[in-house]
Amino acid sequence: MRRYLNRDIILWLIYSVYLLILILPNMILPENGVFHWYDKLLRACTIILFLYPAKLMAVYLGVPALIRKVVYNQGSWIVVFGKLLLSIVIGVVLYRMALYLYIYPYIYERSPDDGQFFAIGRFLSNFADLTVPMLLFGAIWMYDERLKADQEKTVLELQFLKNQTSPHFLFNALNSIFALVRKNDEQAAPAIMKLSGILRYLLYETTSPRIAIQKELDVIHQYIDIQKLRFGSTLQLIIHENNHASQYMISPGLLLPLIENAFKFGFSDELNVIYIDMKIDVMEHGQFSFEIKNHLSESNHTEVGGLGLKNLSRRLQLEYPEDHQLLTKEENGYFIAQLHLRLQ
Repeated sequence: MRRYLNRDIILWLIYSVYLLILILPNMILPENGVFHWYDKLLRACTIILFLYPAKLMAVYLGVPALIRKVVYNQGSWIVVFGKLLLSIVIGVVLYRMALYLYIYPYIYERSPDDGQFFAIGRFLSNFADLTVPMLLFGAIWMYDERLKADQEKTVLELQFLKNQTSPHFLFNALNSIFALVRKNDEQAAPAIMKLSGILRYLLYETTSPRIAIQKELDVIHQYIDIQKLRFGSTLQLIIHENNHASQYMISPGLLLPLIENAFKFGFSDELNVIYIDMKIDVMEHGQFSFEIKNHLSESNHTEVGGLGLKNLSRRLQLEYPEDHQLLTKEENGYFIAQLHLRLQ
């Protein structure tokens, strides 16, 4: 609210300076008088001040309703045009009253022609003067509201994408634990403990716009530990991790689709193993590199990537529009995903 108040005050000051520049050279002064520059300035400021009620009414009564209708589709066009018409009529009447009751008799020191008060030509002339602040404020408000609406839309879309990622990731972790429990495996209890850490992360950390990169890597390791317990020697996992700058922040859950995708589609029909090769580099100056490589199974060859990578790609466009590079390729029976980010 304070931001919009400051914006409007600045706009009115700019508009007042514009009026001063417009009025001073064409100032009509009383005859048989000697006036210094400061007299002219004072009279011009007084004219501007007494016309302000008319302009405030014209701007604040009808224009906001038009902005809300155009940007948010709030209200009906009949009400919007009614408010605009009412603001114009009241504004012009106040404008004419300021001229006839004060500006003509005390600034110009001449008697107004009462017969011209309701003259159509004068009304149109005054209306034209009121349209300048209406157009000025309307254009600025329209820009601000559209920007605000776009930002709100982006936030909602981003939250929707995050909400899509978390259930998928959690479901795969639960599925792994279920497999251990069904076999009555003694590793089920440690896996559940790892799951509690993942749940805590998904519930509390993913609501923040940015978290420490180390927290993201920790939950990845917890997920990997669960998969190790489930697959045992069937899992062939290689991890190269170089974290030289853990103070940097990352969007929570950003790497989860890549990890989930590798375990989901990394089973080799030929070798009867799950092969995953992962490289993580957190370097100075915020340079982050993540690469994950897994077997490309013939049975699910067409499914690799899917919703998870589409979700990730869209999140990167929204959160790191100029600071990311996501590459995916199939090479010699492997699926390779590479992500490069500039962290802050």
